Amino acid sequence: MNKSITLCKILALSAFILLISGISLQALAQTEKGIELYNSWEFNKAEQALREVLKNGPNDVQAGYYLGLSLLMQEKYQEALDAFQKTKSPVDKAALSGKAGIPDKGQLEIALTRAYLGLKKYPEMWECLEAAEKANANPADIHTFRGAYYLERNDVDNAAKELEKAIELDSLNAYAYYYAGYAHLRLGNPARAVDMFEMFLRLAPYAPEAGKAKFLIDSLC
Repeated sequence: MNKSITLCKILALSAFILLISGISLQALAQTEKGIELYNSWEFNKAEQALREVLKNGPNDVQAGYYLGLSLLMQEKYQEALDAFQKTKSPVDKAALSGKAGIPDKGQLEIALTRAYLGLKKYPEMWECLEAAEKANANPADIHTFRGAYYLERNDVDNAAKELEKAIELDSLNAYAYYYAGYAHLRLGNPARAVDMFEMFLRLAPYAPEAGKAKFLIDSLC
């Protein structure tokens, strides 16, 4: 009798483990699908896929981070900010940050910077940039969004210097070219601005700013 009870318990435990493993694998597959859709520029579909993951696992850091990025690329800045802020607490734990596809502190601070830029909350944006630098975020990203900040503050000379440095550090940083286009436009260099916007479009043809870049190119040519 005892053997039968023990066997039943073992079978029940095994079934439970398989069930949990199945759910985890399913969530992982859904997260990977969302990331793949994001990398394919299908931001709305990526958002839908990642929201499904977060329904069952609201603490899934990777899904939350890529949901925020997908929202940024649809110019849903407040929703993106909310997603990144929910992700921030677990990322701040050193044991998680940067492991198994989880964004590190620097990446998350840059993401928050982008959200605050979209919301035109410049003091908060600057705080995130400083935090990103302390967290050893990608220097090209720091220079890029510092340049964007200076543009918003009408400090065009410093903006241009920051953006030139960003491009020097990373020649494939799309947003460095985008903001550099505006810097050159304000500095009275329309031909150079066109070059910058064209490079941005080559690197990020489906970014939400692509329409603005195309309009400016047509206006300047």
